[in-house]
Amino acid sequence: MNLSTLRTFTSLFCNDVNSTRFSSAQYLNALNESQVQFALDSKCLFKDNTITVVSGTSSYSLPTDFMFEKQVTHKQLMLKPISRATMIYYKGDDWTDDTGTPKWFNIDPEEARKNILLYPQPTANDTGANLILTYYPKPTDLSADTDSPLNSSTLLVQFHIAIACWAAWMLLGYDQATPDINSKRQILLAQYNDKVTEAIDLFKNTASEPIRLKGGRKWR
Repeated sequence: MNLSTLRTFTSLFCNDVNSTRFSSAQYLNALNESQVQFALDSKCLFKDNTITVVSGTSSYSLPTDFMFEKQVTHKQLMLKPISRATMIYYKGDDWTDDTGTPKWFNIDPEEARKNILLYPQPTANDTGANLILTYYPKPTDLSADTDSPLNSSTLLVQFHIAIACWAAWMLLGYDQATPDINSKRQILLAQYNDKVTEAIDLFKNTASEPIRLKGGRKWR
């Protein structure tokens, strides 16, 4: 679906066949909020961002569409998350001058920083385009009628109807909470949640891989 089709479905779900009960801006805002909510709930939309590590530099800017991280690897090795408080407690001294191959990362999304911090500080042996931040992005806002949600991912077309459901659920929240409205909103939210569950089940990373137990055994 594109924005135009999503708006049509949303208006039908709201019993607003002529699209006159809610303004165009309200429909647009609801649909953009809905695609963000679906991305957050399902975690089915993610990106890999390659960062070039520089010797002596611990801090690197986050992508502008960053919401939260999925994983971080350096030279194909997984880094572990760590808080600043833990770094201070762990070292007991000034941790900012510690050097070596990074083993931990800290995400600081505060507006003044918006960066990923590596610990310890990388050296010349660690440089290169070898840091991969896999993260969940904020979907690009819909604006033109031909725009498709969820960053136009064709893998997620089957879940577009969920965006219309949640948008309609949100818009109906502006109405007086009558039994009919409450019932309609419950149905819409249930339909949305069913699609979220479907997306989670479908897009688990390599979901078909058997669970590996210690000792090399596999559980099937």
